[in-house]
Amino acid sequence: MTDLRTLLSKGLRPGVYRWHTDLTTEQVRRSVTSAGWNFVQLDSTGVHDKAGFLDVCATAFDLPRWFGRNWDALADSLSDRSTGEPEVVLWEGWRELLEHDRDTVEVALQIFAEDANESGQLRILLSEAADVPDLVSDVPVV
Repeated sequence: MTDLRTLLSKGLRPGVYRWHTDLTTEQVRRSVTSAGWNFVQLDSTGVHDKAGFLDVCATAFDLPRWFGRNWDALADSLSDRSTGEPEVVLWEGWRELLEHDRDTVEVALQIFAEDANESGQLRILLSEAADVPDLVSDVPVV
């Protein structure tokens, strides 16, 4: 397990990562914001389908009211909200969604990875993610 402060101070590269931690969401939030980074909690607990996931994204990412609730709209909206500032997104509840709708998780991970590469902004952390699709790397040990 790599310490979050160390990851942030070493400049965690944009991407989507597996991350094993015992920290609470609030501890992660405090660490991220104290490092001067933006923090987004994406909690899809209890969500079992694409429509529910897109609703959670609209709230978590504070997307505009006209957000179209489809994959293209999510990709465009994430790109539109990009400030270039580093941002950590802690995605909780992803495993439950994966059990009910694997396609939604896989497409979401692709969109997040593309936005991370294009914007240089997003670092998506999936806790307890030992069996996530291949798009996800382990957090680097620093």
